[in-house]
Amino acid sequence: MKENMTALSGVTVTDNIKIVWVRGSDALKFDFPTRYFSLGIVGSGKSSFLESLGEEYLRNNATVLDLFGSRRGEGIAWLRSKWTNEKRILLLHGENVDLKCSHDAKNVSKLTLQDLESYDIIISATPLYISPSQEFTEVNKILDLLYKRLDWNRIVYGIVREASNIFYSRLSISKNQLQSKIEAIYLVRESRHMGMSLGLDSLKQTSVDIDMRILCDYQIIKALGIYGLPDELEWLYHIIDPKFIRNMKQREFIILSKNGAIGIGNFKEVPWHQKLKENILRAVGLKVEYGEEPVASEDRRTFKTISDTEHMEIMALYLDERQSMAKIQKLKNRSRSTIHTQITEHNEAVARSGFCPRCQRVHGNHAKESTRLEITEKV
Repeated sequence: MKENMTALSGVTVTDNIKIVWVRGSDALKFDFPTRYFSLGIVGSGKSSFLESLGEEYLRNNATVLDLFGSRRGEGIAWLRSKWTNEKRILLLHGENVDLKCSHDAKNVSKLTLQDLESYDIIISATPLYISPSQEFTEVNKILDLLYKRLDWNRIVYGIVREASNIFYSRLSISKNQLQSKIEAIYLVRESRHMGMSLGLDSLKQTSVDIDMRILCDYQIIKALGIYGLPDELEWLYHIIDPKFIRNMKQREFIILSKNGAIGIGNFKEVPWHQKLKENILRAVGLKVEYGEEPVASEDRRTFKTISDTEHMEIMALYLDERQSMAKIQKLKNRSRSTIHTQITEHNEAVARSGFCPRCQRVHGNHAKESTRLEITEKV
């Protein structure tokens, strides 16, 4: 643990944080996978607190992975922090999005386990995707990659603004609410084994399943205004003044440790945090160009439509690997007529416009290449 951190006489002090323990005591560890859940109303300083924790992790040689956030793109504000002169930064973006900046950037699907070790700050913010739905779908690739992290040299501290976004992200690909909740809970439970700390925040306690909340090592209470404490925490009114709980300043918080310790703290608000109404893209000089959004598959109960990505994969199997339609039918679990239709529509689009828009949207290698259905391939 860092030398500038102490837990003496009921006080814990770090570079950014000071906690006075009113019952028991604890010492925050930034070189160990730890999970924080922050609860508070809009404007209470939840995101700023998680960013302040992020700076503590950076000082302990961890990687900060900033996920989700509002449409304003709070995570992009890291680009004007002091860390830009000291740390390696990677921006993740969606398909058909181009970034013009001085930092490294790559499509989220290209993120590797080595990137989590090599970069110090990795940012995936909503303005770096064509739409929120694309972000929810694409961020699943990051979550799936984390499950493969069986060994590591560095802690990854993941910032998830509005923790329910994990659930919505999994829901975007599974379409099953129960399964999505199970997967979100599983991520929090297994995060320690992935070498991952998590900083989660939420406006409402009920927005996040209790099975996820109880897995967290610390619960952070920010100002709650008229809403007050949830039923399961009302006992806290007997220990801490309700007026303080209702009207805490942005830099103040209450911390509950899983070992039963209770503390009152304050933290240094990071000076680079995004301001209200601020256009963060303009403020940091980041230019984002959006192309046409790829068409996703839709579940229409009796069948699932073909996504642009699946269309591109079918064409690759047919042209690159010279697979027959019967073989592709089995590989993709589609009807033979569906495969025939995709190839036919691809050829017609190339003949009509000089390119296939479906392949082009997902950067397929055969966007401008047509083929000829052999007589033996007739349906």
